[in-house]
Amino acid sequence: MSCFLGIDVGTSSLKAMAIDERGNIAGLASSPYSILCRRNGYAEQEPAIWWEALKKAVTLVTAQLKGTGKRIAAIGFSGQMHGTVLLDREYQVIRPAIIHCDARTGEEVEEIRAILGSDIERILMNPIAPGIMLPTLLWLKKRETESLERAAYALLPKDYLRFRITGEIGTDYSDASATLAFDLRKGKWAEEILEKLKLPKEIFPPCKDSIQIAGSVTEEAARELGLEQGIPVVLGGGDQAMQSIGCGAVTEGEATVNIGSGGQVCVQADRPEGNIALGLNTFQGYGRERWYVMGATTNSGSSLKWLNQLLGQTDYEAMNREVEQIRPGCDGLVFLPYLSGERCPRMNADISGVFWGLSFLTDKARMTRAVMEGVAFALYSCLEACEKAGTRIASMTALGGGSRSGPWLQMQADIFNRELRTTCHQEQAVFGAAVAAAVGTGHFDDVPSACREMIRYKDTVIEPDPKIHRLYEEYYGIYKEIYEKGKETLVAVTRLGRR
Repeated sequence: MSCFLGIDVGTSSLKAMAIDERGNIAGLASSPYSILCRRNGYAEQEPAIWWEALKKAVTLVTAQLKGTGKRIAAIGFSGQMHGTVLLDREYQVIRPAIIHCDARTGEEVEEIRAILGSDIERILMNPIAPGIMLPTLLWLKKRETESLERAAYALLPKDYLRFRITGEIGTDYSDASATLAFDLRKGKWAEEILEKLKLPKEIFPPCKDSIQIAGSVTEEAARELGLEQGIPVVLGGGDQAMQSIGCGAVTEGEATVNIGSGGQVCVQADRPEGNIALGLNTFQGYGRERWYVMGATTNSGSSLKWLNQLLGQTDYEAMNREVEQIRPGCDGLVFLPYLSGERCPRMNADISGVFWGLSFLTDKARMTRAVMEGVAFALYSCLEACEKAGTRIASMTALGGGSRSGPWLQMQADIFNRELRTTCHQEQAVFGAAVAAAVGTGHFDDVPSACREMIRYKDTVIEPDPKIHRLYEEYYGIYKEIYEKGKETLVAVTRLGRR
């Protein structure tokens, strides 16, 4: 029986998953790695570490397939978005990859805004932010001139690994559209923008749909990975596009809410509908004619991870039980999850987080629930921004760590006042990459038909409680008021702490 291998190059680990034609998981493995922080605000990773993680994860998955009669028929990719991998003319990595959570390019962001002006909305259709390829390349031009001068190719993280497997340079529309170097209306690299910023045009790879075949496993890669030579490899896409496939949200109005390290609300659209003023991103989906609008919050799961480390909480089942005993609103405790700035709709890199309403009643359980609610409020702001932009939301699927915690899932439903469904499988991005591989090699006619066959949802739908939603609306008003009235102070204390 044929199965399809998905590979997801994440921020903290690489995952590999094999699924069969009915969507059953036949093998799953991950290999962790860390972020290099050479200076405050820097976030880098060595591409060689990704390759070693890929070898480990694929070896584990193929071991799980032995004796099952299943063979890998195609491979697809998903990956962390926005990052920059530079290769020279000999296809060698020039320097560590600068990834999406890097914050060094504040000056370059302001410079781009000043130079481009209205072209940002007219051509790029996305707000300028640190960690994304365009400002990163401008930083390299100014601070590491030799590195950029040596560069023959600028690749996204997943595209580097796919090159290592196939020997072919390329990218897909979903990842290209999220570099800020892509003309979304014309569907090609934004040469006009690159000329204004005096950046090289020739380093950007050719673009295709996510489900198109990029190449096949080379003899050398087959030997290193323990795979058959000649297995077709599809391009795949950025993790948000593949995650949407992995939960079946692939037609207009279908939305996802994801709580990973960061958090995102993504809504599928038939045409671009974003709004820069609201801090929304507009990116292409798995094909040239597919789009999604995204509101992203910087700190979601990372906020809870921070608190758990601070409080020494390691028993998550006990944590969830304790949180369920706390009333919605935590008896007057509100948390703003701006631990490293905020994106949608604030677009404020210097804002700091805060607990508001501390009292002698405050304990670990209340602080934990307040963090969960604060993250859900931040995502609610993203949801509101999507709706203000005119995006229709017909259904919503919850993903990530926030979908694995019963109390947190209920908080999201109550705060959003929306039904939430969840998939029977976890790790939707790598699952989506495997689905893309199946479609790209002709095992299904298109992505929607593959999703109907391969993706299953849990029977239980999380229903919102209207009474609790009304209470949360009051707390949400306070949440917004704390920011609006206190943002200057919250920025000032951040800047003071950096002196």
